[in-house]
Amino acid sequence: MKRLAAALIAVLALSACAVTGQPAHPGTAATYDGSTITVDEVAAWGSAETQMQYSYDPGAVLSLLLLRPALVAETQKESIVFGDEQIATEATMWMTSRGAEAMTPTADMIDLVRTVRMLHALLSTQEGSTAVALALKSIEADAQVSPMYGTFSATRFVNSVSDLATAQQDAAGALGDVSYLVFKDVNGFDLTAQQGWMVDEGLQLDSPSPLAAP
Repeated sequence: MKRLAAALIAVLALSACAVTGQPAHPGTAATYDGSTITVDEVAAWGSAETQMQYSYDPGAVLSLLLLRPALVAETQKESIVFGDEQIATEATMWMTSRGAEAMTPTADMIDLVRTVRMLHALLSTQEGSTAVALALKSIEADAQVSPMYGTFSATRFVNSVSDLATAQQDAAGALGDVSYLVFKDVNGFDLTAQQGWMVDEGLQLDSPSPLAAP
C-alpha cells in the first residue's frame, strides 16, 4: 500500500500544482463536477461514524464524498463489485470490532463502508491509483468548498493515505477483514481550519449552526 501511495504522488507530480477552487455558496459544503454536497450529507455520514463507534472528522467525510463519483466510475471500469450483502456484513463487522451495540446498518453506514472499500481496492491497483490521483487533482482545481472546511489539497490527501497504510497494518490483527476501514480517515483538508464544535463531542452540544460559521 505504501508503494501505491508513492504512485499517487508520482502522478500528482506530472503537472504543476492546481489552482484551488472558489468558496462554495453559503449552506453548501461543496460543489464539484455539477453536483452539490450539502452540510446535511456530511453530517449524516458523520452520524453514521459515531453510531459505529468512530470519531467524526468532517474534513475526512467531505474528502470521501468529493472523491466518491470517481471511485464509482473507476470500479465499474475495472469490474470491481461489492454486493449489498457483503457491504452490510462488513459494516456489522466494523461495529462489532469497535464494541458498538448490535444494530442493522443504516443506508448512510452502507454508503460510507462501500466508499472506503472502493478506495482501498483502487489503491491496490496501478490503474486505480492513477485514476484516484487524477481525480484528486481535479477536485483541488475545480471544487468549490465552504471555507469552514479549509482548503482541499491533493498532496495532503496522498500524505494521509501513506500514514493510514501503516495504520492499516497495525489494525490488521484487531480488525481482520475490515482493517481497510482505517481509510475512512483519508483527508485532503487542513485540520487546523476546523472549528472545535465541528468534531466529535462538539456536535452533541448546543453548537452554532454550520451555516452561520464564518
